Amino acid sequence: MNRIRQKAHGFSTLMITMVIAIVMALYAFSVLAVQGFNLKKAQNVIVSKELKAKSNTALQCAAEIIVTSKDVTASHDFTSCHDGTISFNHIPASGKYKLTSVSKDAVTNGEAVSSLYIMASGSNGPTAAFSSSGSIAFNVSQTIDPYEGAKNGAGYDCSSIRTGGKLHLLNGADLVVRDPHDQNGHRKKIDGMEISCNESHKTVSPKKPEEYKNDIQQDILELDLFDENFAVPRERWAEVVDKFQVKITGDTLSKEITVGDVKKTVEFKKVQNCGTKIQNIIDTNKSKPLKEKQRYIWIEGTCDLEGVTYPQVASAEDAVTVVIKDGLLYSSANIYFHGNLYLFDISMTNEQLLAAWSDSGLGVYLPGTDLANVPFYFRGSFITRGAFNLDSPDRISHVFGAFQPGYSKGKVDYSESPFGKKPVILKGSWHDF
Repeated sequence: MNRIRQKAHGFSTLMITMVIAIVMALYAFSVLAVQGFNLKKAQNVIVSKELKAKSNTALQCAAEIIVTSKDVTASHDFTSCHDGTISFNHIPASGKYKLTSVSKDAVTNGEAVSSLYIMASGSNGPTAAFSSSGSIAFNVSQTIDPYEGAKNGAGYDCSSIRTGGKLHLLNGADLVVRDPHDQNGHRKKIDGMEISCNESHKTVSPKKPEEYKNDIQQDILELDLFDENFAVPRERWAEVVDKFQVKITGDTLSKEITVGDVKKTVEFKKVQNCGTKIQNIIDTNKSKPLKEKQRYIWIEGTCDLEGVTYPQVASAEDAVTVVIKDGLLYSSANIYFHGNLYLFDISMTNEQLLAAWSDSGLGVYLPGTDLANVPFYFRGSFITRGAFNLDSPDRISHVFGAFQPGYSKGKVDYSESPFGKKPVILKGSWHDF
């Protein structure tokens, strides 16, 4: 009996010992598993930090390449950015580009992504239907379709005229700024709603300058229209000439003028049949695909716009930007123009301007006027859709005809514009995850 009891007791002891051993083994395994998990977790954290650092390094490398190129649309080579795979994509219907860097670890399948946004620091573009760095004189009544400007309350803070000098209404001329209309004569709409200028920004029949509303701005200090339109300061104009697809230089002509009591012969440049040459380019563009159209025309010398025969209605794709540098710009014809017409008076002397006036034969319409101070003259009918800029500081432009400037953003803000592509990193746009 005792022997049986001893055997049973020994067997129980053995079982208890085995159970304790198994529990201890399971505990040891669990400790090892936790330690392994923690080790793996620590390794993943290290790898994640390394991947994030690599991704950020590659992103910084790519951003420096883009910014250094000074052209967001250029072909960029990111092969030197070894720590990540780089992608750089334009965001449709915007001036933004997304730069992304991805770094991966083949062992852990870990991945880190860093991104930022880069903006093409485009030109501000025209912000009025009619702008002048000098003064403007309306000698007959005018109607203006303004730039709608910013939404403010129920209406818009419209902008009709901006000038670095004064706006003069002469000989009883009237000025009516109406709510923006399109080229078909219909009220413009945004989100299906007609655009209405706020009363504070809509000048109607002023009797004196004090009655101009806020849509007319005078005496704007340091007004740099060139920078607004072409994204470089006025004094650096030569930097953009090569971006124009067509360059036309006028013939050198000589004209005898009288300065004081002295007669002298003065040389100046004039583009013969200037308006016709512009129209030929416009007509040729019609049969070309968008990317092959010659939409940027640089003209040097005096230009008579007679011969420009745009129809009243034209698409944004048919619009052109025309710069007339150092020449008298004039017309006595009936003209529609679609695009950005820009007079650039940078180095034309008073004597050259007098010679150009003498050649035009139009001086008889401005008796008693110092023509050496008048770079633009118009009589007839002149309707623009786009923007009209007279960049002639300290001079005064005269309008005698039925002039109706109308702002059209689509005809001055081309998506493929070569101006203002300098890359700028948007503040606060850097993200890593």
